Amino acid sequence: MSTVVFYIALYIACELFEIWWQKSDTLYGVLENIYRYYSKSIFILLLIHPTFYLLVYLMMASGYNLYLQIALGLKLSDIALKILFVQKIFIKEEINEEFRMMIGMKMEWYMLYFGVLFYPVLIYLGLQ
Repeated sequence: MSTVVFYIALYIACELFEIWWQKSDTLYGVLENIYRYYSKSIFILLLIHPTFYLLVYLMMASGYNLYLQIALGLKLSDIALKILFVQKIFIKEEINEEFRMMIGMKMEWYMLYFGVLFYPVLIYLGLQ
């Protein structure tokens, strides 16, 4: 049980690090923070997502548990979607006015913290 608690605590610490460098009042601000690293190198952007690598490790160590596969799939989708948005908004500049208004709306403070609550539950279920 202590190993499970250790991995959950490690995941929460990594997730809080990701929240820290992405934090902004709007989705546009979050994407702007991501673009700052993306413009330097996509590899740097991928390196500062430690939760992805931790989930890959946990999934393999658990024998490809379904809950951890789901968590990894969601995390991979999250990263891929953010990269897609960054490319559309900052590189190709293919964004319509409605979408620009939507990503410029103020986010509630707790919205970035959903991953801190959701993923540890999947990790707990996957490591049981």
